Amino acid sequence: MPKFSRGVFWGRFNPPHKGHLEVIRHLLEKECKELVVAIGSAQASHTEKNPFTGGERLIMMKALLQEAGLEGKTIIVQVPDDSDSYVNTASNLRLFSPKFDCVFTNRAVIREIFSSSGMAVVRFPDFDYKKFSGSNVRAAMLSGSDWQALVPKAVYEFIKQNGLLERLKTVERDKYQP
Repeated sequence: MPKFSRGVFWGRFNPPHKGHLEVIRHLLEKECKELVVAIGSAQASHTEKNPFTGGERLIMMKALLQEAGLEGKTIIVQVPDDSDSYVNTASNLRLFSPKFDCVFTNRAVIREIFSSSGMAVVRFPDFDYKKFSGSNVRAAMLSGSDWQALVPKAVYEFIKQNGLLERLKTVERDKYQP
């Protein structure tokens, strides 16, 4: 039986991958009745850490949730960061999200930000984090490895159809040029 009415799963989702899907399934089965998927750093794009726009990440997450049959149990929000620090992240989450009981995250800095703002913060099991991380997915995309196996089909198709692999390669090339 879920412990919380509504929780928040915080991440950048660059791109959403199968590890994210496993966490979302776990949280909805074990932790909360409804889940807010909060896309952090929503204002950031076209960078090494954030190659996709907030809108692209929202569409990819929506496609992932629809493909998994979870759209009725989830709400997607975009949350911008303060450009210089995380100081406004917690207040931005409250502004851009419906009321919630807790934030789910395993990242220490994110736990500190939310807990120091009086929010309940809950960890979740790591679902093969070494394999399923945004950094590893982007690295596989850049190296030509089998990155399709790391993301849901709907996310793969969106990336291919919208030329996002090419953008990722452009961002990678540009980081070495003045």
